[in-house]
Order: sequence, then structure tokens, then C-alpha cells
Amino acid sequence: MKKNYTVFFLLLFVSSISGGMALKNFFDYSMIIGVGLAMIFLFAAAFSLGKKNRKNKSYN
Repeated sequence: MKKNYTVFFLLLFVSSISGGMALKNFFDYSMIIGVGLAMIFLFAAAFSLGKKNRKNKSYN
């Protein structure tokens, strides 16, 4: 079974933004933390996709 981490990181990206929006009335900096985590997950998804594409091109 092939592991697709890109989709997993994109789901974490969306959920961290949603979590930041949901907690903005309870914590002062929740939206900043949510967007910060989202950017980390977005970069991780891009890295995972690039690694997967490089791996696929080496066999062709």
C-alpha cells in the first residue's frame, strides 16, 4: 500500500486553521498559532509531494 502523506498534511493544514478560528474567543493568540501551524503543515505537504515526485522520476 502506498503512503500518501501529502493528503494527511493538507488535512492537518485545514484543521489547524479551523481550530484557530474555533478557539479565537477562548485564547488571545489562537488564530496566530493556528495559521503558524497551518504554514508548517503546508510546507510539509509541499516537501512530501516534491519528495514523492523526485522518487517517481528516478525510475523513468
